[in-house]
Amino acid sequence: MTLTADAFQDLVEELRDHGGDKTNVEVKLGAGGCPRLGETLSAFGNMPSGGLIVVGLDEASDFDPVGVADPTAIEAGIASQARNSVVPPVQVTFDRVSTEGAVIVVARVNPLTLSQRPCRHQGNAYLRQADGDYRMSEPEVQQILALRDRPRFDAAAVPGTQLSDLDPDLTQAYVAAVRSSTRRLADASNEAVLRHRGVLVPQGPELTVAGLYALGAYPQQFAPSLAITAAVHLDPRTGARTRDLVHLDGPIPALLEDAMAWVVRNTRATIRYGQDGHAREEYEIPAVAVRELVANALVHRDLSPHTQGKRVEIRLTGDLLVISNPGGLWGIDQAQLGRPLGKSAVNEFLYEICKLVRTESGARVIEGEGGGIRDAQLAMTKANLRPPRFIDKGVSFTALLPRHSLIAERDLMWLSGVDRDGRLTDVQRRLVVSMRHGTEWTNGMVRAEFAPMDSLVARAELQGLVNAGLAESSGERGQTTYRLASTLELNGERTERPLVVVTPTPTATDTSVPLFSDGPTTNPASPGSPGASVTRHGPAIWAALARGPLSARSLTTTTGLSVHQIRNALAALDKHGWLTVHGGWGHRGTTYERRSP
Repeated sequence: MTLTADAFQDLVEELRDHGGDKTNVEVKLGAGGCPRLGETLSAFGNMPSGGLIVVGLDEASDFDPVGVADPTAIEAGIASQARNSVVPPVQVTFDRVSTEGAVIVVARVNPLTLSQRPCRHQGNAYLRQADGDYRMSEPEVQQILALRDRPRFDAAAVPGTQLSDLDPDLTQAYVAAVRSSTRRLADASNEAVLRHRGVLVPQGPELTVAGLYALGAYPQQFAPSLAITAAVHLDPRTGARTRDLVHLDGPIPALLEDAMAWVVRNTRATIRYGQDGHAREEYEIPAVAVRELVANALVHRDLSPHTQGKRVEIRLTGDLLVISNPGGLWGIDQAQLGRPLGKSAVNEFLYEICKLVRTESGARVIEGEGGGIRDAQLAMTKANLRPPRFIDKGVSFTALLPRHSLIAERDLMWLSGVDRDGRLTDVQRRLVVSMRHGTEWTNGMVRAEFAPMDSLVARAELQGLVNAGLAESSGERGQTTYRLASTLELNGERTERPLVVVTPTPTATDTSVPLFSDGPTTNPASPGSPGASVTRHGPAIWAALARGPLSARSLTTTTGLSVHQIRNALAALDKHGWLTVHGGWGHRGTTYERRSP
């Protein structure tokens, strides 16, 4: 898959925003030739999704593109190390990106199959953690090796356990649910039901790991790691590191309920009034999404002996809710999550038991239809939040849920005015708000932004806005663009016709030329000269800067435009002399201001 220039610019912005390398990206300067990459190649080979090695960015200078002198030599050096410095060898493909006069080499390291892992460098296996490579411990290596065959650790016996270690209320309700779900066990004894369903081992008095974990009175007596640790992470400048640190215990239904209560306790809720006049409490992060992902972490965690001491963890930061569990995906890859047939239970017996186990509130732990991830994605989108991100390391799996809305409060108020009946879809709401801030959309842009989405659905979403009188289209089939209807507010100001961007040519004697005009297509500063577009996103940028200097990152939040759209628009405006740049161009922390006349 070729890395486009826009995708590369977005990657650089992500690195700048992150402040260093990422789990799936390693950046090297490459000033002295090809860097040594044995540990990184091993780590990416062991990661289920592989990773990128970027050579030619200066991390110490906020990822400025400095380029490499001999791209061919860099590629040859990386390819040689991929063949000779790690066992088994990893496959690498290359892209070259030219930016700001510099050539950057991007190496994509493909992951090894489960049967080939672990990948080792000089006898040691490595994995990625945050922004570096770390040597895998022996238990982690054993985790990787255990995944070569279908895991069956949930069916293992727990020594010293017996029927009396089950929670009587949970067990009674579970047995009743089993009997009502299959006629073959309708007349079986309680013990027979529990043995057939994998709560008890086939022979002997012991409970299985799955039975203890799902229905035990106190599973942590026998397996302390079958628990949750949750904490709010504070700004270290306050002097305190965490708040509301808790260790949740009990069987899975209790863990799920207690985890939900902890998240609600530590996040905000808003009272909103619906069209029927009734007040409703809306949570900062949709409860459906939180519940599905916590349940997934509990039910799909690695239950092998190699993960003893590792718990499900929930962390709340200023920007994210982070849910992590030991063990990675099995039978599917990360790209299949949330898609049809993107379903594979790591712990088959536990999964089947939990389909019929209910919490105290009466809700099932899992629905068992494989749609939990999709439900979480839809709930986040409906709440104007970005869908959850996932990180699969093979030995751990992490879900990251953002806490900040994609649509600002002022835009939500505007939406309530133009969509009084609430007929717009969630996609259309985001599109029309983006149009309000100057973005023009094409079918291809919509498919990319809301993937997976096919062309017919994208066209229906866009045409629906046109039919509702909220958008206008222009251009021929295949080249059609959609923008905000001329009768609506663009950037908060009513306009009866689309703004026309003209090319300013400021001179020493005339500095009063408007940057944008809603009328003539000729440049008043140079009478008779044809007008030309500075940038189609210029109006949105110019309007946002009316409040004062802003960084590129702030502009993305204010306008709803993507990072590369912001960068391209700023570059065009600066080229024509309409910006004052405070700081290094493109550097994190740099702000951009309207140039005073």
